[in-house]
Amino acid sequence: MSTTVTIRLNDEEKAVFDEYASIYKGGLSTMIKQLALEKIQDEYDLAAARKFEEGIKDGSVTIRPYEELLKETGIK
Repeated sequence: MSTTVTIRLNDEEKAVFDEYASIYKGGLSTMIKQLALEKIQDEYDLAAARKFEEGIKDGSVTIRPYEELLKETGIK
């Protein structure tokens, strides 16, 4: 299923978007989708990093040396 979304741009904004879209070789729609997906991924990654840091602070996440893991698993 496909959905169409309309974005209103003034002439100056349209020129900027068109210029930037030339990098994506798929046009304006491709560029906007790519940028939106990249932003979503960045926000997801940031939220995951914050959750990890909170886990370290509250003690629900522990960190140990990589070498210890290798030794425990018998890899090294």
